[in-house]
Amino acid sequence: MAGLNEAQLKLARNGVAIGKQRRMPESVIVAEIAAQATESTFRNLANSSVPESLSYSNDGVGHDHDSVGPHQMRVSVWGSVGITALMDPIYQINWFYSQAAKIGGAEEMSPPQLAQAVEQSAPAAYAGQLDLARQLYAMFADIDQASMPAPQAGQPPAGCGATGSGAPLSAGGPFGQAVVAAARRWIGTPYVWGGGNPDGPTGGGFDCSGLTLYAIYQASGGQIRLTHYTQAQQDHPSAQPVPFEQRQPGDLVFFTEPGATDSHHVGIYAGRNEQGQDLLLHSPQTGQTITLTPLSAWTGEHMDVRRYNAPSTTTTEVSAYE
Repeated sequence: MAGLNEAQLKLARNGVAIGKQRRMPESVIVAEIAAQATESTFRNLANSSVPESLSYSNDGVGHDHDSVGPHQMRVSVWGSVGITALMDPIYQINWFYSQAAKIGGAEEMSPPQLAQAVEQSAPAAYAGQLDLARQLYAMFADIDQASMPAPQAGQPPAGCGATGSGAPLSAGGPFGQAVVAAARRWIGTPYVWGGGNPDGPTGGGFDCSGLTLYAIYQASGGQIRLTHYTQAQQDHPSAQPVPFEQRQPGDLVFFTEPGATDSHHVGIYAGRNEQGQDLLLHSPQTGQTITLTPLSAWTGEHMDVRRYNAPSTTTTEVSAYE
């Protein structure tokens, strides 16, 4: 379509799929597609002014200030989440939808108006891509998402235990990969205290244990249902204690403050980044969104690793189609 290659079509397809999974109205999804088309022509762009971005998998190198990725997010504005997240197209797509959800009356705005409100770029820049965005929405809106290919075994999602070239560092087993993939679809989704159940976010988001119970449930095809409480998840009969040095992507990591008896936070071990940092995929706290954070942020706390007994057959829902 319109000269787009497979990599470009994949970004558009993921934009539609994630919008559908987040139950966004058609006009909001069309706005996201129009924004991608305008900002990057559906390319995950690195930037020569952000040297660390060049080591990540990309579709080319841009030169617009310090903007990276398909939505051209500026590192100086949004960089607190880390370059690993910013160079992840799935994070950027979820970012757009999370920003749109914060705008009052977004559903009543035209797609170009909404794209402008989120991106805050040049006025009227997005209307020129509206026809293409509508065509792409029509192309992908009715695809049976269950029939789409999941990430290949041994190839964890970009930014989760992968190098910039996509080669795995510590991929873990298929069940662990499925746990990471199930949670990763919600990167950029707000933290909501008490939010999340086996079917997805509630109240507009997840808290830490809501995200982990969702990911384990989805990865196990509904065969492992954890309680919505960190210590109970840590003590669940299906939880196998694992020495920290044997951690693998998909394991849950529980954090206990010195002197405390119960864990207060939990996340999903996601592997290592290019700098060799261990990463946690988690829902941090009020005012923040689901993200990847180096485990070093919890230095001084006790960390317990748990691996859950994977059923022989798993069914996984993911939002990124590699």
